[in-house]
Amino acid sequence: MLRSIVKGFLNSGRSVSRTAANYSDTVASGSVVEQSDVDEPVELKSNPYDKPARKCLLCRTGIDLDYKNARLLQQFVSNFSGRVYDQHVTGLCDMQQKKLLQTISTSRKAGYMPILVKDPKYLKDPKLFDPLKPLRPHSFA
Repeated sequence: MLRSIVKGFLNSGRSVSRTAANYSDTVASGSVVEQSDVDEPVELKSNPYDKPARKCLLCRTGIDLDYKNARLLQQFVSNFSGRVYDQHVTGLCDMQQKKLLQTISTSRKAGYMPILVKDPKYLKDPKLFDPLKPLRPHSFA
């Protein structure tokens, strides 16, 4: 049985020669493919254990904040006090949170949003996040 396997391998036109330094395949066409030492470590292009980079809601969807879009801005304001939710609740990145605060203040000054409470017509809008379950724990809690 071993002889039939060896004959089949030799008849296929492919021969293999191994040395301690390298490993080369000779194909029937005569081209030689060189490979480095088999015992060398494999270098990967990326770390397979890296977690994918997290993006905030606004960066992920590509939404630009506009002071005239009161419906979107009201999602980040508390129903009861009118305060803007903190970054650990909304899950926004630093840049978007700062931009959100500036945009909300501009919208309030321009008269698109109320200052102390959330506008009642936006209370039934779908929630982007749950304010009672923050995405990240608060640093002072």
